[in-house]
Amino acid sequence: MRMVERKGRPLRLGGFFSAAQRGDLERVADQLDCYGLSTTPAPGGYHEWSDDECTAYGEEASRLDIVIGECGYWANLLVRDAETQAARVEDVRARLVKAEALSCGSVVSLVGSAHPSGGAATPDAYNYTQACKDEFREIVLRILDGLRLERTKYIIEPWHNTFFYKPADIAEFIDRVDHPAFGLHLDLMNMISQETFYDTTRLAHETFATLSDHVASVHLKDAQFDTSHHWVKWDEVDIGDGVMDYGAYLTGLAGLDDDMPCYCEHMSEERQYALNFARLHHLANKAGVAFRRRASGA
Repeated sequence: MRMVERKGRPLRLGGFFSAAQRGDLERVADQLDCYGLSTTPAPGGYHEWSDDECTAYGEEASRLDIVIGECGYWANLLVRDAETQAARVEDVRARLVKAEALSCGSVVSLVGSAHPSGGAATPDAYNYTQACKDEFREIVLRILDGLRLERTKYIIEPWHNTFFYKPADIAEFIDRVDHPAFGLHLDLMNMISQETFYDTTRLAHETFATLSDHVASVHLKDAQFDTSHHWVKWDEVDIGDGVMDYGAYLTGLAGLDDDMPCYCEHMSEERQYALNFARLHHLANKAGVAFRRRASGA
């Protein structure tokens, strides 16, 4: 068999599996090994634990060579009610402190939406304006103000319902925030537009040229046109069945920080994840990139 020369740094792959409590980590480690995985998201409810519980969980994960890469916060931070928004800002701040104790790499959210429905992913004209950029910058700075974060970053996931999906616009916003604990949750599929749908190679190259220094966690997905629909409709599909150039994506990721956590998501059954994990290992090997398995004997 022809040996493929490895490029860049090894990545961490995860998805589906997580340990709800410290005592579950050994069992989850065995499950990760079945699929060549070595990262998990933070456990649900971690933000309600004591600092000591968070620290003990993080230390056990480290002993088992499991990277805790991210935890999500999906409430709408652009909600129009000022009291609700203030409470959510404080909620993110508290989660960042607990994530730091947990040794979790990031807390991730969307920008949100000003739509009257209150939905964080709902489109609204305001979401693309300079006023929105200014407002959300202030929200980010309020979230990070005074926090001492050495391991954990607050990161934003791109989404088409706001300005935060094109590489240049994302870079401009991150530069305006100008905070060492702020960065990007890279989900290249979420950044696809009609201009780049058939040229995700260019999108990947532009993204890594512009944003590599800001990435703290990654989602791996794929998209395809629903040709049975009479207007623009894209669906998430299994990795390899869509338009994403995974050679360019994985090669770019291998140029980021060592042990970058990368996650599959949005599938309902283990067998679906198993298929996508297998495809990713194949695509990585083809590109000369490696997903790091847990250390032997950890």
